[in-house]
Amino acid sequence: MNTLPTSDILKTPTARRDIPIPKCLADCLREEQKKSISKFVIADSNGQPLSLSQYRRLWKYVEVRSQKGRTYYKYVNGQSIKYTVKPYERGHQRNNHNIVYSIDFKVTPHILRHTYITNLLYAGVDPKTVQYLAGHKNSKTTMDIYAKVKYNKPEQLLGVVNQAFKQ
Repeated sequence: MNTLPTSDILKTPTARRDIPIPKCLADCLREEQKKSISKFVIADSNGQPLSLSQYRRLWKYVEVRSQKGRTYYKYVNGQSIKYTVKPYERGHQRNNHNIVYSIDFKVTPHILRHTYITNLLYAGVDPKTVQYLAGHKNSKTTMDIYAKVKYNKPEQLLGVVNQAFKQ
């Protein structure tokens, strides 16, 4: 496994960790790695990690595939005219048919992180393991932020309690 050099950029000591990912994602990343000139899946032209501005520019390639509405300005006879385009699922971008609108939610790196952690909790992974994977200092943080979304309706609790006591 490739390890990155120690960095002062990390928020906490627990931020540096190995994180298992689903096989389908690992396979996809391996395919991309074969095209890379460095040990990083995505690198700059010198094979180094992306700078913040390069990362933000790259993330735009993901965001543009979302189905969220977009506002544009067109200049007609010197006047700026505002118009909104609402992409539809599996539709193609007007000026670039290689771009397919395939994401039906506002996607951000934080939302992907939140989804990963929440799915682990829904799958029954113990809180201490999820704490490690989330990079939290303690499991209280993990449970306070993510576990509250699992069972927030009393009618959902009956099945959970019955399962816990095998009834």
